[in-house]
Order: sequence, then C-alpha cells, then structure tokens
Amino acid sequence: KLSMQVLSMFFAALCLQVSVALPDVELKNAAVPGLMMPAIGFGTGGYGMENEAYGVYPECWDEPHPTTAGPPPPGCGENVVTAVSLWLGLGGKRLDCANTYYNQASVGVALRRTEVPRSQLFILSKVGPTLPLGYNDTLQQFAATKKDLGVDYVDSLLIHWPGIHPGGTSVGTSTDPLCIPGGPEFNEKACRISTWKAMLQIFTEGGARSIGVSNYNSTHIQEIIDEGLPLPAINQCPFNPYHGRAQFETIDFCRKHNVTFMGYSPLGVPDVHKYPAGNGMSPSILNDPTVVRVANLHNISSATAILRWIWAHGVPTNPRSMRQAHMLENLAALDGELSKADIDDISALPQDLCSV
Repeated sequence: KLSMQVLSMFFAALCLQVSVALPDVELKNAAVPGLMMPAIGFGTGGYGMENEAYGVYPECWDEPHPTTAGPPPPGCGENVVTAVSLWLGLGGKRLDCANTYYNQASVGVALRRTEVPRSQLFILSKVGPTLPLGYNDTLQQFAATKKDLGVDYVDSLLIHWPGIHPGGTSVGTSTDPLCIPGGPEFNEKACRISTWKAMLQIFTEGGARSIGVSNYNSTHIQEIIDEGLPLPAINQCPFNPYHGRAQFETIDFCRKHNVTFMGYSPLGVPDVHKYPAGNGMSPSILNDPTVVRVANLHNISSATAILRWIWAHGVPTNPRSMRQAHMLENLAALDGELSKADIDDISALPQDLCSV
C-alpha cells in the first residue's frame, strides 16, 4: 500500500518530468553490443544509521542488516522506496545499487510499483566488498540480488572492491580458498581473477548485460589483461573536484582499453563528510570558492557546475539525493557546458586522496 507521502510525490513528479535528453555512454568489452548507459544515474547508498526521517541529513537508506553499523529496526527501507519511486517518476532511468547498501529489497519494491518499462531502465548492482569474494560466493550474491530487486537480469554488475573493504570485516567466510584471508591458499590477486571468472559466467549466461569493476586501479585491470580474459565494461571510482585530477592516469588507462570510467561521490558526500582544513579545501566541495565562482558565472548551482565539470571529462556519475529539487537539477545538469578555463580551474583544485 502506497503511503500518502509517496502518492503525493509521485503525482507531483508526473507534472515535473525532465524533458532534457540525457547523453548516453556506449559500453564496450564485456557488454552486449550497442549497450547504452545514461550519463547521470541515481546513487542509492547512504550513511545515516539512526533511522533518520526522509530527506534528513545524513540520509538514511539502509534496511536493518547483520553488521554493527546498520540501523535498528525498522530501518530506512521506506525512504528508499519513496526516493527511487520519485526518481523514476521524474524521468530518471539509471539506478546505482549494491548488495552492501543493504536496501535492494526496498529498491525492488519501487521497481515493482513503477510504470516505467523494465527495458527503459538501466539497473546496476555490485557484489562484495563486506560480503565475501570468490567464484561461488559471487554467483550466490548475484542470485540474491536478482531476488531482492525482482528482476531477471541487471544491466551491469560490478565487483565492488578489489578486496575486502579497507578497515572492514567480511560478513561470512568465502567458500573459495583463494579468498579466505589468513588461509593457507589465500592469494588476493588469484581471488580477484576467480571472482572475475564468476562475473564472466554471469555475463555469458545473460544475467548481466555488462560486467565491470569498482575501485580498481590500473594494476588490478592489468591482471585481467595478463590472464587474457575479457575486460570490464566499467570501472567505477570516486571522482569529484577534490578527487579528480588524481584519477586522470586511471582514466587514461581505462580509455586505452575501452573501459568506461564511471565516477561516484560526485559532490563529495556533503551530508556526512567534511574535507580537512588547512590545505586550500573547503569543508564541502559545494562551497569551494572556485566552484562557486564558476557556478555564479553561469547562473547555475555549485552541484550543476560540478556535474558539468565531471561530464566535460567524459565521466558518467551517480549523484544521490532524496530531495525532489536536487533530482530535477541533476537530471537537467548536462543541458549546458563550462568553458575550457572553467574546467581547468576546477581541475587544478587541491586533491584529497584519503576521502571520497
């Protein structure tokens, strides 16, 4: 049963659908021929863990889950249903999901309720990194993802991290001896290849229309090249003005091998993360003087200026927000360009390599 909040926002969305056509990116390598991906997607991973109300910062997106960091029951699944329903109602087509966002069942509720045909959506999900990597584990996680989302296939499936998430503890133990830290056969490189072979099986069997990786550097991708295996269609990594120039080498490597570099955290997670003072950065990228100056020059918001800067580098991305005004702004952000001087000025900003 739809809540009054969802109903009112959905009907408002019908009147506000963005008419601007988003550019698409054609995926190569391990992707079905001609597969196109919208340049702007919708991030669904949040950081609020205290059952924060809808739209309250930090945004809460998690359902209760088996880690100490998860929110207590009832969790924030209803927030997810509302936000995803609103995004789709406004004309958004791409969803950026993951099993360790712990909310795919709620995303699935929104997908079942939408009137947007499945063929018009681009659904991306990920396996790991706080769930075990490994061949059979990857297949099992993907089966659970399909069940949670209520879909027969996803448009892209990524390995979320090249190993267990730094500072994190895997929930459960891999069934793959190559992927059990501390075990006699543990080999992180071999574990990545074993996991990638499972991804290739999923792709070959039609479970995913493309497969890729996330947070990989050029060395990790080179491992796949050295094995003579099909290459990822996507490599998703942090990319924003404070973590952008530092990624240019990885972007160049990806382009050389027809891997689409996709950015996440385009605005630097402003609802939870503050950048360190004393090195020329503002606590929030949105308030950086250079970004604000460029935005004012074009009579646009700081967020739109950043999204245009990201796209000027040919990078698709996934802003996250529960707020309707922000969703509309993000969907229309690429209806304009920055000058080369604007792009160069933002590219020259200080870099923070330890944060998103």
